[in-house]
Amino acid sequence: MKIEKASFIPAIQETESVFAERIRVCGNCFIIFEDEATHNAAGYFSAERRAAVPKDDGDFSLNHSASRTYAADGPVIYLSSFAVLPQYRGKGTGRSLFSDSMEWFAEHNPGLTTAVLLVNETWKNALHIYTQYGFRETRRIRGFFPDGERAADGIVMEKKL
Repeated sequence: MKIEKASFIPAIQETESVFAERIRVCGNCFIIFEDEATHNAAGYFSAERRAAVPKDDGDFSLNHSASRTYAADGPVIYLSSFAVLPQYRGKGTGRSLFSDSMEWFAEHNPGLTTAVLLVNETWKNALHIYTQYGFRETRRIRGFFPDGERAADGIVMEKKL
């Protein structure tokens, strides 16, 4: 939860119970990054296995139930949250962890054909990583992310695996 609080504004932080449910529902869909020198948590990557790419914008809602949408053999992995502590950012760590995590998810979740994620339109560094990795925008959810005076769009991105 320390990583969640350091990475996101309070309005979009997900709860401890949501993370616990995600881990319980799909243990092969949650990764914690550890600093090799200190052995402290440095980041995390949370995902969910689904039967199809979400068509309903509500399926992307914050703090949604992973149990409701989980499909054990589903071909889609929804990358629900990715965060790295501020002291590890800006050094290529995020890009490396994202790439390594995608490989890990594919290896530990056979049968995946598609990855999907939702990102805030203002998070340029994240957008850059995802685009470099081959994700492409497929639609927008208008005003999804609270962001100061106005809400920012959520960009739905997909990639065939």
